[in-house]
Order: sequence, then structure tokens, then C-alpha cells
Amino acid sequence: MGKENYEEKAILQPKNDVVFQTLFGRGKENITKAMLEDILKIKIHKLDLDKGKDLVNDNKNDKNGRVDLRAIINDNIECDIEIQLSTHEKMVERFLYYWAKMYTANLLIGSKYNKLRKTISIIIIDDEIKQFKGIHKAHTRWQLRDEEYKNIILTNFCEISIIELPKAIKEYQKNKQNEMLQWMMFLDNPENKEVAEIMEENEDIKEAKKELDKISQDDLLRRMALKADLAQRDHEQCMYEAERDGRELGLKLGMQEGLEQGIKEGMQEGMQEGIREGMKEGIKEGEKKAKIETAKKMLKKGIDIDIIIEITEMNKEEIMKLNS
Repeated sequence: MGKENYEEKAILQPKNDVVFQTLFGRGKENITKAMLEDILKIKIHKLDLDKGKDLVNDNKNDKNGRVDLRAIINDNIECDIEIQLSTHEKMVERFLYYWAKMYTANLLIGSKYNKLRKTISIIIIDDEIKQFKGIHKAHTRWQLRDEEYKNIILTNFCEISIIELPKAIKEYQKNKQNEMLQWMMFLDNPENKEVAEIMEENEDIKEAKKELDKISQDDLLRRMALKADLAQRDHEQCMYEAERDGRELGLKLGMQEGLEQGIKEGMQEGMQEGIREGMKEGIKEGEKKAKIETAKKMLKKGIDIDIIIEITEMNKEEIMKLNS
């Protein structure tokens, strides 16, 4: 038997959503329990992971959209944890939307409100959120409070927990004993020298690294992880091209219409105003065309329509017409 059969494959990155879901959703339950305890700062006596979604499959029609991990904690807390590799302007609204969908999922028509449970969304994002520019800490926990009586929570049923990885990496350097930050270091780069030092003290992260090494040898999972990575890169390229093309087209149309309007007026003041107004209208037209092109590209990539709506701000009917 050749030596190549024993060659160890490179470790997969846990930030990849497919790898993350496999490691924490289908790996050893005690790893997930330890990470959630360190993030939420609660004792977990019972953890039921939702393994209903058959993530690891070889279906060529599977476009591999957003992947998350759901669990029920201590029989009375709904919890959703997900990895996000990039941001956009409507991220915060999307976080609230997914929280609301999860919160109401247990309430069937005719059910009483006592069927509702505390619902926590945990979002780990590999970027900094622009709305959080003035917030320096990595982990923020958002709840419903009165504007004046900030120490009073309307209900503890609503919680959105957001962790910005770049801030967590910086914060770890000042607080290396923080176990939540240690997990973020592991997720960011499990082969980092500092992670090796963390594993000398943190047995849970050491076990997570062993499990990651194990699943990294799975050829099917490697294909799925590559597919997810390529989908993410394609999405980012589409967004870059749309923004670039929209800016160029808007400028071109704006200058052309502005000059035509200015010449028609026959006055210097009219020309200046025409250029100004023409550029505004041209840029709007360019942005509209860019959004349509972006939607077309995303549809071809098989990206979920809800995500296309969030990115382009087009309505569903407009997008469906492009798909017909």
C-alpha cells in the first residue's frame, strides 16, 4: 500500500460554515456545550442539538446557503449559533429577522403564549459591524430595555449575542484567561501558536482541535467545505463587480445627461445645474442597473432569494421576473 494513502490532509478552517456545523452540530456534544457555556455564561445541564438538517450530502443541486446550528438548552431556551464571514448594510435587521423567526417557530396557530421560550441568537462574525464603530468590546448582548430605565429588561426572552472576531483577537491579548476569547482564537485560526498555548490549559479546546483534525480527513466534508468557500468568494466578487460597475455607469450617464441639459439651457449656470442634476439621476439609474445585474448573478449562483432581497433591496416580484 503506497505512502500517499497515509498522508494527512491539511486541517479545515472552523470559520467555514460547513465545517463549523459539522464540528459543533455533529461532533462531540460536550465540545458544543463547553463553548456555549463560555459564551452565554450559564451552566448547561442538558443540551439537545438539532440534527434534523442533513448538511453533509453530495447533492449537486445543493447550493449550500446559510448554515446555522440550533439547540435547546436546559429544556427551556432556544439557541441559534451561526458564523458570518462578511457584512452588509442590513446585517442588524437580518439578525433581528432570524431571531424573530426562531422565537415564533414554536407557536402554532391556536397555541397559547406559554409555548414561547427564551430565544437567543449567537452570531459570530468575521468582520466589524459599522454600526458598532464606537463599541470596543468584542462581545455585545442585546436585549429589550426602556430608553430611560436601562437597568430594567422588558423580557429576558429576547437576546441577540454578537461577537466580532477581529475585536476578539485584539481583546484576547489583554485578557488571555477569558475562555470565550480563547474559543474565538480557536475559530479564527486553530493552528495559531497562541492556540497551542491555550490548549495546554483548556481541555475543551484541546478536544475540539482533535475532533477538527479528525473531520478534516473526510473527503466528502472537504468537498462541501470547498463548495461553501467558493460560494462565499463568488458572492463577494459579485458584490465588488456590482459596486464598481454601478459607480462607473452612474458617473458616465450622469455626466452625459448633465452636459446635454447644460447645453440645452445655453447658460453657464444652467450647464452647471444640469450636470449636477444629471449626475444625480445618472447615478441613481446606474445603481438600479447594478442591482439588477447583481441579482441576476446571484440567481445564477443559486443564492437564496431572501439574501438577494437583503443585498439588493429589490422586492421578490422584481427578482422572480429576472428568474423567469
